Amino acid sequence: MQLKIFTLPFDEETEGFPDEIISEFCLNKKVLRIETQFFRREGMPFWSVAVHYEIVLPETDKLRDLDDSQKLLFQRLKEWRKEAAAKEGLPAYLIATNAQFIQMIRLQCRTLESFKNVKGFGKKRAQKYGKRINELIKGFYESEAAKPEVQPAEEPANDGKGDMPY
Repeated sequence: MQLKIFTLPFDEETEGFPDEIISEFCLNKKVLRIETQFFRREGMPFWSVAVHYEIVLPETDKLRDLDDSQKLLFQRLKEWRKEAAAKEGLPAYLIATNAQFIQMIRLQCRTLESFKNVKGFGKKRAQKYGKRINELIKGFYESEAAKPEVQPAEEPANDGKGDMPY
């Protein structure tokens, strides 16, 4: 059994605690027990959460299940996430996890509403990052649809003489 402790400050903007961090953490884990404690420090409310867990390997949403074009989109999303995280000074997984990107690709999320079907990608993230992710996904599929299909080159007609000089 492993233990992870979170200390969450009250967010006045959302009038709540940022519990999506805990939800995200628990995605690939079997939660055995959760203990909570509310406290104040210098008048500011905090929520301390201890999560006792075991790691569970995910059975779905693996990169190897994507086709080549989907893997390319996955790489583009990761590159964007890396840049966005660097600009905001955040770890990349707080924007979206690899598993969430894979779900977005498989579900072909092209609207903000479609993000509600992505496990662990909450309303706050959808509002903050959803528009840009949608632009990337839409743009990718539109550019893929615009690409002409590659046709095999036609072989020249054989006049019976062959290519080899005699």
